[in-house]
Amino acid sequence: MKKKLTFTLSMFSIFAFLTSANSFAHEIYYVKSGSTISTIPLRWTPKNTSTGRLKVMINQQSLSGSWATYYEDARTAWHSSAVPVEVTTASASQVPNTYMVTTTQQYWDTMYPDGFFTETLGVTELYDTNGSSITSYATANASTKQLKGANIYLNPSPNSGTAYTYRFTMSHELGHVLALGHSHLSDYSPANPNTDPSIMSYTYFTNVGTSYLPQNHEVNDVKNMYGY
Repeated sequence: MKKKLTFTLSMFSIFAFLTSANSFAHEIYYVKSGSTISTIPLRWTPKNTSTGRLKVMINQQSLSGSWATYYEDARTAWHSSAVPVEVTTASASQVPNTYMVTTTQQYWDTMYPDGFFTETLGVTELYDTNGSSITSYATANASTKQLKGANIYLNPSPNSGTAYTYRFTMSHELGHVLALGHSHLSDYSPANPNTDPSIMSYTYFTNVGTSYLPQNHEVNDVKNMYGY
Protein backbone atom coordinates (compact mmCIF):
# COMPACT_ATOMS: atom_id res chain seq x y z
CA MET A 1 0.00 0.00 0.00
CA LYS A 2 1.51 3.27 -1.06
CA LYS A 3 0.77 6.51 0.72
CA LYS A 4 -1.25 8.77 -1.50
CA LEU A 5 -3.58 11.72 -1.61
CA THR A 6 -6.87 10.46 -3.01
CA PHE A 7 -9.82 12.71 -3.68
CA THR A 8 -13.32 11.27 -3.65
CA LEU A 9 -15.17 13.50 -6.06
CA SER A 10 -18.75 12.60 -5.14
CA MET A 11 -19.99 15.11 -2.58
CA PHE A 12 -16.36 16.32 -2.50
CA SER A 13 -15.38 14.19 0.48
CA ILE A 14 -12.04 12.45 0.98
CA PHE A 15 -10.88 9.22 2.60
CA ALA A 16 -7.49 8.29 4.07
CA PHE A 17 -5.11 6.16 6.07
CA LEU A 18 -3.68 7.44 9.36
CA THR A 19 -3.52 9.40 12.64
CA SER A 20 -2.59 9.37 16.38
CA ALA A 21 -3.38 10.68 19.83
CA ASN A 22 -0.39 10.78 22.12
CA SER A 23 3.31 10.04 21.74
CA PHE A 24 4.24 10.53 18.10
CA ALA A 25 1.07 11.79 16.58
CA HIS A 26 0.78 10.45 13.07
CA GLU A 27 3.27 7.81 11.99
CA ILE A 28 3.00 6.87 8.34
CA TYR A 29 2.64 3.11 9.03
CA TYR A 30 0.73 1.45 11.85
CA VAL A 31 -1.50 -1.48 12.73
CA LYS A 32 -4.37 -1.67 15.17
CA SER A 33 -5.33 -4.66 17.31
CA GLY A 34 -8.43 -3.93 19.36
CA SER A 35 -7.65 -0.64 21.06
CA THR A 36 -3.89 -1.09 20.75
CA ILE A 37 -2.03 0.91 18.13
CA SER A 38 1.43 -0.19 16.98
CA THR A 39 3.43 2.30 14.94
CA ILE A 40 6.71 2.11 13.03
CA PRO A 41 8.99 5.06 13.90
CA LEU A 42 10.61 5.68 10.52
CA ARG A 43 13.16 8.50 10.65
CA TRP A 44 15.45 10.29 8.22
CA THR A 45 19.20 10.03 8.75
CA PRO A 46 20.66 12.91 6.65
CA LYS A 47 21.08 16.09 8.68
CA ASN A 48 22.90 19.38 8.36
CA THR A 49 25.73 18.81 10.82
CA SER A 50 25.99 22.50 11.67
CA THR A 51 22.29 23.16 12.27
CA GLY A 52 20.97 19.70 13.16
CA ARG A 53 18.11 20.17 10.69
CA LEU A 54 16.90 17.34 8.48
CA LYS A 55 18.00 17.52 4.86
CA VAL A 56 15.59 16.80 2.04
CA MET A 57 17.29 17.45 -1.29
CA ILE A 58 14.90 17.23 -4.22
CA ASN A 59 15.46 16.43 -7.86
CA GLN A 60 12.52 18.10 -9.63
CA GLN A 61 13.73 17.86 -13.23
CA SER A 62 11.00 15.35 -14.08
CA LEU A 63 8.20 17.68 -13.02
CA SER A 64 6.13 19.16 -15.81
CA GLY A 65 3.08 21.33 -16.34
CA SER A 66 1.48 22.95 -13.29
CA TRP A 67 3.41 20.66 -10.93
CA ALA A 68 6.59 22.38 -12.09
CA THR A 69 4.92 25.79 -11.92
CA TYR A 70 3.94 25.43 -8.27
CA TYR A 71 6.83 23.26 -7.07
CA GLU A 72 8.78 26.14 -5.57
CA ASP A 73 5.76 27.22 -3.50
CA ALA A 74 5.44 23.75 -1.96
CA ARG A 75 9.17 23.45 -1.35
CA THR A 76 9.51 26.79 0.39
CA ALA A 77 6.37 26.09 2.42
CA TRP A 78 8.39 23.47 4.31
CA HIS A 79 11.82 25.05 4.04
CA SER A 80 10.62 28.37 5.48
CA SER A 81 8.41 26.86 8.17
CA ALA A 82 9.15 26.20 11.83
CA VAL A 83 9.65 22.53 11.00
CA PRO A 84 13.34 21.64 11.58
CA VAL A 85 13.96 20.59 7.98
CA GLU A 86 15.91 21.99 5.05
CA VAL A 87 14.02 21.30 1.82
CA THR A 88 16.28 22.28 -1.04
CA THR A 89 16.50 21.72 -4.78
CA ALA A 90 19.51 19.64 -5.81
CA SER A 91 21.98 21.26 -8.18
CA ALA A 92 23.63 19.39 -11.04
CA SER A 93 26.60 18.53 -8.81
CA GLN A 94 24.55 17.32 -5.83
CA VAL A 95 23.05 13.90 -5.17
CA PRO A 96 19.34 14.19 -4.29
CA ASN A 97 17.60 11.94 -1.79
CA THR A 98 14.07 12.73 -2.99
CA TYR A 99 12.66 12.67 -6.51
CA MET A 100 9.47 14.40 -7.62
CA VAL A 101 8.06 13.12 -10.90
CA THR A 102 5.09 13.94 -13.10
CA THR A 103 4.42 10.51 -14.56
CA THR A 104 3.26 9.64 -18.05
CA GLN A 105 -0.46 9.13 -18.44
CA GLN A 106 0.04 5.47 -19.33
CA TYR A 107 2.09 4.81 -16.21
CA TRP A 108 -0.43 6.58 -14.00
CA ASP A 109 -3.45 4.82 -15.44
CA THR A 110 -1.72 1.45 -15.03
CA MET A 111 -0.29 1.96 -11.54
CA TYR A 112 -3.02 4.06 -9.92
CA PRO A 113 -6.30 3.49 -11.74
CA ASP A 114 -9.07 5.63 -10.32
CA GLY A 115 -12.62 4.58 -9.66
CA PHE A 116 -15.63 6.48 -10.94
CA PHE A 117 -15.72 8.78 -7.91
CA THR A 118 -12.05 8.93 -6.91
CA GLU A 119 -8.93 10.67 -8.09
CA THR A 120 -5.44 9.96 -6.82
CA LEU A 121 -3.23 13.03 -7.05
CA GLY A 122 0.05 12.00 -5.49
CA VAL A 123 1.85 8.90 -4.19
CA THR A 124 4.95 8.74 -1.97
CA GLU A 125 7.36 5.81 -1.71
CA LEU A 126 10.05 5.64 0.97
CA TYR A 127 13.39 3.79 1.00
CA ASP A 128 15.56 2.77 3.94
CA THR A 129 19.35 2.84 4.32
CA ASN A 130 19.59 -0.62 2.73
CA GLY A 131 17.69 0.63 -0.32
CA SER A 132 14.61 -1.43 0.54
CA SER A 133 11.27 -0.02 -0.55
CA ILE A 134 8.81 0.68 2.27
CA THR A 135 5.22 0.31 1.10
CA SER A 136 3.40 -1.34 4.02
CA TYR A 137 3.50 -1.92 7.76
CA ALA A 138 5.28 -5.24 7.14
CA THR A 139 8.00 -3.75 4.95
CA ALA A 140 8.38 -0.81 7.35
CA ASN A 141 8.79 -3.22 10.26
CA ALA A 142 11.38 -5.25 8.33
CA SER A 143 13.31 -2.15 7.29
CA THR A 144 16.27 -0.50 9.02
CA LYS A 145 13.75 2.13 10.28
CA GLN A 146 16.13 4.76 8.90
CA LEU A 147 15.04 6.62 5.79
CA LYS A 148 17.47 7.59 3.08
CA GLY A 149 15.32 8.20 0.01
CA ALA A 150 11.87 8.95 -1.32
CA ASN A 151 9.98 9.19 -4.59
CA ILE A 152 6.89 11.32 -5.12
CA TYR A 153 4.76 10.45 -8.15
CA LEU A 154 2.22 12.99 -9.36
CA ASN A 155 -0.88 12.66 -11.52
CA PRO A 156 -0.14 14.10 -15.00
CA SER A 157 -3.70 15.33 -15.60
CA PRO A 158 -5.70 15.83 -12.40
CA ASN A 159 -9.35 16.74 -12.77
CA SER A 160 -9.20 19.08 -9.78
CA GLY A 161 -6.32 21.14 -11.21
CA THR A 162 -6.41 24.39 -9.25
CA ALA A 163 -3.31 26.18 -8.01
CA TYR A 164 -4.29 25.28 -4.45
CA THR A 165 -4.64 21.59 -5.35
CA TYR A 166 -1.15 21.46 -6.88
CA ARG A 167 0.45 23.27 -3.96
CA PHE A 168 -1.45 21.33 -1.31
CA THR A 169 -0.75 17.95 -2.91
CA MET A 170 3.01 18.48 -3.16
CA SER A 171 3.17 19.92 0.35
CA HIS A 172 1.09 16.99 1.66
CA GLU A 173 3.36 14.46 -0.05
CA LEU A 174 6.45 16.14 1.42
CA GLY A 175 4.86 15.51 4.80
CA HIS A 176 4.77 11.81 3.91
CA VAL A 177 8.45 12.03 2.95
CA LEU A 178 9.15 13.02 6.56
CA ALA A 179 7.19 9.91 7.68
CA LEU A 180 4.04 11.77 8.66
CA GLY A 181 0.80 9.90 8.10
CA HIS A 182 -2.74 11.16 7.69
CA SER A 183 -4.00 13.15 10.65
CA HIS A 184 -7.73 12.58 10.34
CA LEU A 185 -8.32 8.86 10.74
CA SER A 186 -10.54 7.65 13.55
CA ASP A 187 -8.08 4.90 14.54
CA TYR A 188 -6.33 7.55 16.59
CA SER A 189 -7.60 10.87 17.92
CA PRO A 190 -7.86 12.75 14.63
CA ALA A 191 -6.93 16.34 14.04
CA ASN A 192 -9.93 18.65 14.16
CA PRO A 193 -9.79 20.74 10.96
CA ASN A 194 -11.31 23.74 12.74
CA THR A 195 -9.26 23.77 15.95
CA ASP A 196 -6.20 21.75 14.93
CA PRO A 197 -5.68 22.27 11.18
CA SER A 198 -3.30 19.91 9.42
CA ILE A 199 -2.19 19.64 5.81
CA MET A 200 -1.89 15.89 6.37
CA SER A 201 -5.66 15.76 6.83
CA TYR A 202 -8.07 15.18 3.96
CA THR A 203 -10.82 16.63 6.13
CA TYR A 204 -8.93 19.90 6.40
CA PHE A 205 -8.49 20.07 2.63
CA THR A 206 -12.13 19.46 1.80
CA ASN A 207 -13.85 21.31 4.65
CA VAL A 208 -11.84 24.34 5.70
CA GLY A 209 -8.51 24.16 3.89
CA THR A 210 -7.14 27.49 2.77
CA SER A 211 -3.41 26.94 3.31
CA TYR A 212 -0.87 24.50 1.93
CA LEU A 213 1.71 25.57 4.54
CA PRO A 214 2.72 23.18 7.34
CA GLN A 215 0.45 23.94 10.28
CA ASN A 216 1.20 23.76 14.01
CA HIS A 217 0.08 20.14 13.84
CA GLU A 218 2.89 19.21 11.45
CA VAL A 219 5.44 21.41 13.21
CA ASN A 220 4.77 19.76 16.55
CA ASP A 221 4.68 16.25 15.11
CA VAL A 222 8.05 16.57 13.38
CA LYS A 223 9.67 18.22 16.39
CA ASN A 224 8.42 15.42 18.65
CA MET A 225 9.45 12.73 16.18
CA TYR A 226 13.00 14.03 15.84
CA GLY A 227 13.56 15.21 19.39
CA TYR A 228 13.58 18.99 18.89
